[in-house]
Amino acid sequence: MEDEIDLRDIFGVLWKRRLLILGTFLIAVLVAGVVSFALPPVYEVSSIIAVGNYNDPVYASQASMKSVMESDEFLLEVFQSISPNGNDSDFRSFKDSIKVESVSDKLMEISIETKKRQEGLRAVETIIKRYSTLSEDSYNKQKKVLSDQLAFTEQRIDIINMEINQTGKAFQDLQNSSDSSSVEAELRFSRTIDLLSGKETQRSALMDRRMDLQNQLLQIRDLEIVQPAIEPVTPIGPRKALIVAIAGMLGLMAGVFAAFLREGLKRPGD
Repeated sequence: MEDEIDLRDIFGVLWKRRLLILGTFLIAVLVAGVVSFALPPVYEVSSIIAVGNYNDPVYASQASMKSVMESDEFLLEVFQSISPNGNDSDFRSFKDSIKVESVSDKLMEISIETKKRQEGLRAVETIIKRYSTLSEDSYNKQKKVLSDQLAFTEQRIDIINMEINQTGKAFQDLQNSSDSSSVEAELRFSRTIDLLSGKETQRSALMDRRMDLQNQLLQIRDLEIVQPAIEPVTPIGPRKALIVAIAGMLGLMAGVFAAFLREGLKRPGD
């Protein structure tokens, strides 16, 4: 068919305009190489922390931690402490460079991409330190609540033990009483047994409560730094090879397009 394009014609155009295609490709690669090497290096500073394990919906939750750490109010205080002369534009750039991501069920990674390694290190450390202060306050309150409950339970156990001893002594006295066979003595005997049984049940419940509180105190923990932030040595960007490769591909495409465009616009006889 007349509308069909002969592959030989296509390759003929490509070969005819090979210098144009090659020149466009080399210029794109050269420009991309110069630009990529002129760009300042970008570093990543990161730290991994373990979320606290205690009863708090805010500071012991990964979702809440991410929300707090990425909030304007929280980051503004961090930004002002490391860049007191920064403006709104600087703060927005700083905020956009911060990432708070879940690594596993209880681990969170806080990272920042920056051109200034030491400033990035201070930023990550300040974020963790500020959040740790808030988390520690909540943790200490929860620990105090559990400790107070445990102390109260211990007191109740001591009281119950004393009452059981007194009741047991009264029970022994009833058994040794000379009129233990009387109806009134038997009633007192029965009531004493019931009372002693009730006290034993209370002590058993309190012992279980004490064990539960002790386990909770052993299991709760505050936020922990699993992997501290360190000053990076190797930059993560710009990715010069990738930039050059993409520029080369685009330059090649542009060269082919220009070749066919020029071939299509040429005047008969050229």
